[in-house]
Amino acid sequence: MIQLKSRARGAALHPLHEAAMRLAGLGLNRPREKTRDLVALLLGHGARAWRQSQPDATIHLHVSFRSGRSPVRLKLR
Repeated sequence: MIQLKSRARGAALHPLHEAAMRLAGLGLNRPREKTRDLVALLLGHGARAWRQSQPDATIHLHVSFRSGRSPVRLKLR
């Protein structure tokens, strides 16, 4: 019985499996599923808002090549 629970817990962590299970349960209007979706929506929205409020990050790398190429400049958003 313990092995079944650990397998189910591990399968729930896989994003593709979780998406498939949600699609399979679309016809079922369970309040638990609606609550879980609402919490996921709010957490995702909060995380996105936090990322947008962060300042732009720049990384300036000096890469030395014998050919004399210029440094690489990266800008992450």
